[in-house]
Amino acid sequence: METFEKFIKSVPDKRVVVWGLGLNRGGLEAAKYFADKGARVVVVDLRSREELKESLMELSKYQNIDYVFGRQEEDIFRGADLVIKNPAIPWELPLVKKLLAKGCRIETDVTLFFRFFKGRIIGITGSKGKTTTTVLISKILKAAGKDILLAGNLRVSLFSFLKKNYLSDSQKIAALEMSSFQLEDLVLVKRSPNIAIVTNILRDHLNRYGTYAKYAAAKKNICLFQKKSDYVVLNKEDKKLRTFAKGKGKTIWFSQSSPCFVIPAQAGIQKEIKKINGNLHSKNNQANLAAALTVAKIFRIKQSVIANVIKNFKGVPYRMEKIAKIKGITFYNDTAATIPDAAINNLKSFDKKIILISGGADKKLKFNQFAKVVAKRVKRAILLPGTATPLIEKSFKLYASKVNCNKVSSMDKAVKLAYKSAEPGDAVLLSPGCASFGLFKNEFDRGDQFNEAVKKLNR
Repeated sequence: METFEKFIKSVPDKRVVVWGLGLNRGGLEAAKYFADKGARVVVVDLRSREELKESLMELSKYQNIDYVFGRQEEDIFRGADLVIKNPAIPWELPLVKKLLAKGCRIETDVTLFFRFFKGRIIGITGSKGKTTTTVLISKILKAAGKDILLAGNLRVSLFSFLKKNYLSDSQKIAALEMSSFQLEDLVLVKRSPNIAIVTNILRDHLNRYGTYAKYAAAKKNICLFQKKSDYVVLNKEDKKLRTFAKGKGKTIWFSQSSPCFVIPAQAGIQKEIKKINGNLHSKNNQANLAAALTVAKIFRIKQSVIANVIKNFKGVPYRMEKIAKIKGITFYNDTAATIPDAAINNLKSFDKKIILISGGADKKLKFNQFAKVVAKRVKRAILLPGTATPLIEKSFKLYASKVNCNKVSSMDKAVKLAYKSAEPGDAVLLSPGCASFGLFKNEFDRGDQFNEAVKKLNR
């Protein structure tokens, strides 16, 4: 069996292709890691040099990195000893299949981490809620004195842990937020997290998977390769997760609607724990809290430790984050609501009229139900440009025709119009229900632009 030490010793002077530099540090950290180890690195990305300039600035000091922009043909990979693939590039892509058939070694940060990490892995996935749940779990375990590594789909690359040589420490616990794209990688290593948490499965990423069934199948990898000593922690209120309970791991169900979180006796831990209310705005976050508390009980964390963490938890940036209150108008940043179902749930968490900023890029999702909720909760909708925006407009005409609706060309204009339209006591909510690509670099850039536009209102 290949060890991490043997793998690293083989890297110097090898040709390593980092396929997909991206803007969320994954490809960036991979390029830096292998360049530091003495490899001859080639960065390949369909984006232009200008689009990637922020990432490229951090790589400017390296003399052993070459670049290919705007294309990804087979000839680029000729002679590659190792390819590090970005999760956004599907394993089903014909070029990926062709390279694998020719014996090319393709890895990702996830495959390398799962191959070599000796500690316990907690994996958290779900269409929504996985970030908040992951952060909560890491805070609770850290407060209890556990040695926690927090990473995954959080703009924290697993290569940062490879760099610090944490892999051989069996006492460490990795809490990883995992997207469906990252979970696809587990098929390559035939390993799932020791504790797998699934918050929910909603319709998402159909522009990549085509069908809901294929999307759900990618999510199911989080528990597909578990052992009998492992756990799978599932949301009892999501009936679609019942098939996830048929693996080898012990199944534990959580629920935010019951007066206590019921845990089966065979788990060898407390049967019930009381519900603790924290600084969490929406009903969704109560489910996230339930999932985190269930994991805390697996580790036998004291109730006093858990309560103290929840008491001081203020939520996660970009997720129903309260940004400011200006002249009685409260501004919330929910840029992470990249699907209609997420925006719907968050709209329902308000008991006041809302000025909604929505719209963006299409992921082959439907907006009729979204429009029905908008009709009941929203006094004005402001739509950002994107391929999904005409679909939203069409749904609004059918189900929310009485709601004032405006289209704008930028986030700055959207915030200004929202502020002008709002009255004291209203909420201005950025909850797009769509992807961000096109107008923004990513969903975080969209959120940052919202925050900056709100700050300008006070100047």
